[in-house]
Amino acid sequence: MNHFDRKIISIHDDEELNEGEVILKQTVNTTVRKLPLATFQEHEKQDDDDDGDGDGGDKLTNQSVGGVQRARQLAEENPSDTLPAVYGGLFTVAEYFTRSFDAIKGKFFEKVIAAEEDTHRLDVDRNLGNLTQYLLEPELCWKSLDYTRETLTDDEEDQLSSLDSVTLNLAKNNKQANSDATLFLEEDGILVFGEHRTSVVSGGTTARPSLMRKPKALVRELTKSNDVVTVSDELEQKYGVAADSYTLTELLNEVGIDDIHFHIGILFNEKRTPARWEEDPQQGTSRRLIEQFEEELPRDLTKDLHNISLDSDNLKLEFEVPVSPDSDETISFHLSFLYGDVYLNTIYSGSLEAVGKEGSLDAFDSPRSLRDIISENEADDLWLGFSIAERENKVFEMSEEGSNNAMAMADMILERDELTKRLAEFRSMLLSGEREKADEELLSFARDLAEKYNESRDNRYVEGVYGGDPLDYLQDVAIEVLVYDAISRPIFLRAFPTMKEAEGEKEEELAGVRQTFEKYLFKIESDTEKKRRIYRCVRNQTEYSESGENIPASGEDEVNWATAPTSSDIGGLLDMRAPTKILNSMADGTKGTDGGILVNQGSKYAVPASVAQLMEPYMRELPEDVRAEQRQASATDF
Repeated sequence: MNHFDRKIISIHDDEELNEGEVILKQTVNTTVRKLPLATFQEHEKQDDDDDGDGDGGDKLTNQSVGGVQRARQLAEENPSDTLPAVYGGLFTVAEYFTRSFDAIKGKFFEKVIAAEEDTHRLDVDRNLGNLTQYLLEPELCWKSLDYTRETLTDDEEDQLSSLDSVTLNLAKNNKQANSDATLFLEEDGILVFGEHRTSVVSGGTTARPSLMRKPKALVRELTKSNDVVTVSDELEQKYGVAADSYTLTELLNEVGIDDIHFHIGILFNEKRTPARWEEDPQQGTSRRLIEQFEEELPRDLTKDLHNISLDSDNLKLEFEVPVSPDSDETISFHLSFLYGDVYLNTIYSGSLEAVGKEGSLDAFDSPRSLRDIISENEADDLWLGFSIAERENKVFEMSEEGSNNAMAMADMILERDELTKRLAEFRSMLLSGEREKADEELLSFARDLAEKYNESRDNRYVEGVYGGDPLDYLQDVAIEVLVYDAISRPIFLRAFPTMKEAEGEKEEELAGVRQTFEKYLFKIESDTEKKRRIYRCVRNQTEYSESGENIPASGEDEVNWATAPTSSDIGGLLDMRAPTKILNSMADGTKGTDGGILVNQGSKYAVPASVAQLMEPYMRELPEDVRAEQRQASATDF
């Protein structure tokens, strides 16, 4: 990948991304937004929870650097294989900024595996108690997942809601049991469940037993004879399932399920490539678990299991469950441990041909690969953010001015009107959803910034942290400056003094304003989009007496209160209830902020001139959807 091919997805709205990109963005979004703070020496603490020791700590540690170097080493061993680098870039870095990242990592793979399944019926995290809804409406359940490109219509939402009546009445612990993957292969009469473990060493030997809880819960319920659901006449007419009360096995039989496959999949080996049978150092644990599972099969309930067959060498167990105590009909149950791509293709296809130590991808007509479905979704946000943060922290340490290239580049933008204007135009592109145009401008703007900064710099800091072409490195720095402005904190805040820098009452007041922007309007851990839309409307509608527009003539310019918007005016623009509480918080502050980003006079609100002057053109325009409505209304009136 050359320096004109950087792919940054975090700056775009989810609506502009494909499914894989949305999943990736959701997985690493908080980390990606925090990394630029590290570049700008603004990260108070990279994880959100305070342990009580009072030590914020710098998470750009040798441990983190070592993790990235490990990813590079794995990639260098096989340069043609991008998966180790992608895997490392995604997770080795991020786990140092987010607690319990193993859980987030698992969710990423769950979603990617579901998104890449061809029929768009593979469900994620389906509770056993809500299984009926999925069996009757698998396509709608898939559409309801938050990362799909599909959206449920109002009628479809009502249709799914109507199925709440067929929630299964199971034992509490069993009802909540869910699986990483659920797929109903209706034509084959096969119901597939999948439970993933990220790698052969994930969680150590204590974690693998937890994988057995979900198949145990399912088997306990299958062997009971109590009714768990009642199907109404209305649902019979709609779905063809006879109106009656059912046990779980009777219900599954009624909807056409003959076989249940429950696969436990170990996705990656220690080198972060798709795992294979012979690469599992904990296989002895899996063998013990499946033997123990067979020993603990329910034998004291009303249904006797038939034809129990344990093959511990191949890590599989099979048996049959009678549909009812006196019935000759049975549902076959298969449990097995699988690895890597064999696991992926087995859950996609419903085939059992590749189960066991001799199983291979030759059993599948057109096998898929974890390498392909994950590498397709790679982006540069995380590794590039970390790489620049790591190097720019070193530059900051070397600098006698207490600065680095990123800070100096941001200040250059604020000092030059043409660059400030271009930055505002770039932000407008992002807000209006012009992805292709914005992607081109990101790289073009970054290259121009790199060249302008390189011409003006009088130091050798780049050469101290980067061995290649300085312009290539500075372009990456510029990308991170633009990312910082787009998703972390707007660079106009650098025009405001910090609490440490403030001298005198006026500067202390502006420092409080900066803190309110940082901790209230642009708080990274929260969704502040609504607040920013409100603030943008107030800024747009504020007029100053001397300038006659929404940019003041000076910091001393007076607000023209006669034209200032009321809380109701702002609510009307945004088609919402008057946001009085939010507006007052912006003016008066909250528990952790001083306010001051707005002022008010009765029910009217405005941006004070001293604040607006430092903001310059930033946030002057109404939100794009509001402007579009106004254009449409003007055209109609005309």
